[in-house]
Amino acid sequence: LLGSVHVASQDLYPLNNSIEDAFNSSTYLVVEVNTDNLTPDEANQLLMDYGMYAQGEGFKENVSEELYSKLNEQFQAYGIGLELLNDFKPFVIYNMFSQFILESLGYQAKYGVDVYFLERAKISNKTILELETMEFQFSLLSSIPDESIIMGMQYDVDNPETEKYLQDLFDAWITGDPDKMEVIVFEALVEEPGLAPYYEIMYDQRNLSMAQKIEEFLADEAVYFIIVGAGHLVGENGLINLLKNRGYIVEQL
Repeated sequence: LLGSVHVASQDLYPLNNSIEDAFNSSTYLVVEVNTDNLTPDEANQLLMDYGMYAQGEGFKENVSEELYSKLNEQFQAYGIGLELLNDFKPFVIYNMFSQFILESLGYQAKYGVDVYFLERAKISNKTILELETMEFQFSLLSSIPDESIIMGMQYDVDNPETEKYLQDLFDAWITGDPDKMEVIVFEALVEEPGLAPYYEIMYDQRNLSMAQKIEEFLADEAVYFIIVGAGHLVGENGLINLLKNRGYIVEQL
């Protein structure tokens, strides 16, 4: 069970030998979502189905003037005016905002740990399974109250230390420090309790579902190499605790 960083830079590699050995000894690769199962047209359709306001509504009308102005300034710095995205719901705007920031700092999805092992699995003809589907994730994101998403955007705008945050995150990941990872993942929730609905949906609910599927894999004789976002491993309701509470022995390699 590997906690992943979904975006990274090329210098994250090569990975620790214990990770590579675990992958090589497995029969199945399990990821949160196998993006190869979806065509670009299908992905765009999901975006339209779940990520857009009904006609007559818009993003600008649902956020404060101050936040909109600050976000628009950021988006314009990345070459796009926020008015062009007004039909999209807050979770779509937030994801774009985060992606722009990450790419400006040199972090890209193509260097994410999930993508790295998906490519390795294809080369070695390893069977790829998924814990969730893309449609499930879109549905999940669209179910988060807009107020929580907007609060998250406001928090990021008011605390623009993304580079330090990411460096701390990667340091915790590379050194295998779950305590430090937990502090980083839940820092925003501690400082802004209004984000609780976001964390409940994005972490707690999904962790329970993931733990159930992992338990099904554990009943099999085969070896499953399972990759989930590192934030899903830590915390009281993280996968490590959930599996320990179900009687499984969890050892950090």
